[in-house]
Amino acid sequence: MLQLFKDRNFLTFWVGEFISVVGDHISMLAFPWLVLQLTGSELMMGLVFAAQGLPRAILMLVGGAIVDRTSPRRVMLYTNLIRMALVFILAYLLHTGEVRIELVFGLALAFGVADAFFYPAGTSIVPSLVAKENLKEGNALVQTNMWLGVILGPLIGGLVIAGEVNTVSHAPTGHVVGLGDDQVGLARAFFIDGMTFAISALTLFFVKTRNYEKEVTGEGTRSIFAEVKEAVTYVWSVPALRLGFLGIAILEFFFQTPIFVGLPALADLRFEEGAYIYGLEIAAYGTGALIGASSAGLLKPPKDENIVRFMFAIFAFSGATIGLIVIYPPYWWAMLVFFIAGCGDSFIWVHFTTLLQKRTPEVLIGRVMSILMFMSVGLLPIAAIIMGVAFEINLEGTLIVASVAIIVACVAGALHPHAQRFEAAGGAELQP
Repeated sequence: MLQLFKDRNFLTFWVGEFISVVGDHISMLAFPWLVLQLTGSELMMGLVFAAQGLPRAILMLVGGAIVDRTSPRRVMLYTNLIRMALVFILAYLLHTGEVRIELVFGLALAFGVADAFFYPAGTSIVPSLVAKENLKEGNALVQTNMWLGVILGPLIGGLVIAGEVNTVSHAPTGHVVGLGDDQVGLARAFFIDGMTFAISALTLFFVKTRNYEKEVTGEGTRSIFAEVKEAVTYVWSVPALRLGFLGIAILEFFFQTPIFVGLPALADLRFEEGAYIYGLEIAAYGTGALIGASSAGLLKPPKDENIVRFMFAIFAFSGATIGLIVIYPPYWWAMLVFFIAGCGDSFIWVHFTTLLQKRTPEVLIGRVMSILMFMSVGLLPIAAIIMGVAFEINLEGTLIVASVAIIVACVAGALHPHAQRFEAAGGAELQP
């Protein structure tokens, strides 16, 4: 797996994206914390999360079509520059004390538009960087890259925001609305994120990628809608892929909002240094995921027909972690169960992503990966609004309900006979 680092082109890409991912996860800690400090409301956290997710969901499939028409590298470069500008604006507003929740909503919407194009580009670029026989190793290194960022980003973000930390005192202190001492730390956090986007964009200037096959028949005359429909038809025609994509949508509906909205609120209620404790919890998940992704690149993969079934079984435990954290409060316990979940999640995600990239025709790869991203994040605006309201009513009860829903859905998916069927509608099995 590490042999790929001898390829200077891949190494340049990997380093640039590693720096960017660290910045991403600084912001993923800072953004909900900013909204919570401004409003003191879990509902407002959910609404801002929804504001970012809505344009991303609407435009995600269009983003995949644009990737297929151009190139993943080019789309990643332009969207990194746009996202850099947005976080610099937010850092400046915080520095001057002019940030308002209305401006946060506007920036969240703009960020969602950029994400709609970046996500499918980021998940479809690996086959243009490495040979087909090295796809598993390439995906493992990219996932390792991401989870290194998950470990370092929240830790750095928590330290930057808090300035100093204290994990000895864990008495709940309640929440006082207002930025207070966090204003300077939040401004620093977003400025650092902006710098990471700038560095990532610079490295992409020097990365060379192989051009994917393009559709020739009718090229230039087909609509975006027709191109998206073609990819959706492809995914829907394969029972195992159809089940896997639907299961991922259900999983993420009940998982991401609790993680990025519910758990920060829970940490704020339970711990004096809530931002730092939440960062430790996310970093523990990232540490496990780093080990899982690395293992996926080194160990023999499961058989293709078993990957979807394994994925559901592993995700069932991930859903259970939310309930386990609510039931037993110590932060070390949350770190432990998140660590275990991270190991399994990233291990199977590397293999599922590789499975898609191997079996998807190159002319469809951007669109198929955009469907995967849509299923992962497309329903988040709805989930954020619904759960934001529910969190306001009963935070811990809502987290328990979300945990149970994930477990039930994933167990059902693991036991479904379609989990092992890769025959297309016509009866012919799709080959790598």
